[in-house]
Amino acid sequence: MLNLERLQLYMNNKPYFDNTTLTNLLAENGLDAVDEYDKTNDQIPMLETMYDIFEALSNDIETYQKIETEFVTVSAAYANLESRMEKLKKKIDDLKVENGTASKITGYMFYNTTI
Repeated sequence: MLNLERLQLYMNNKPYFDNTTLTNLLAENGLDAVDEYDKTNDQIPMLETMYDIFEALSNDIETYQKIETEFVTVSAAYANLESRMEKLKKKIDDLKVENGTASKITGYMFYNTTI
């Protein structure tokens, strides 16, 4: 499976952005859209790309609300998006700790320990 296909799968094939934008976001995180996805090496950059997508959507909450139609109010859509971002950030930080790539400040701030 290609990195772009994996990103679309992770994003539930929701059309938040077009493929050109997704390809650019993947590249910003060091991934080539047409390379095969390798979980061992690509998982953290992939999750960081997802975080970037959610961060961009937080600046355009109406787009998120149009695609995620279950939210009646903008504040409910924003709260859901913020919750998703927090969970994703925690997962990224946990994976970085597991891989030994977390900074010492991250280890201290989130885990009250030094790495």
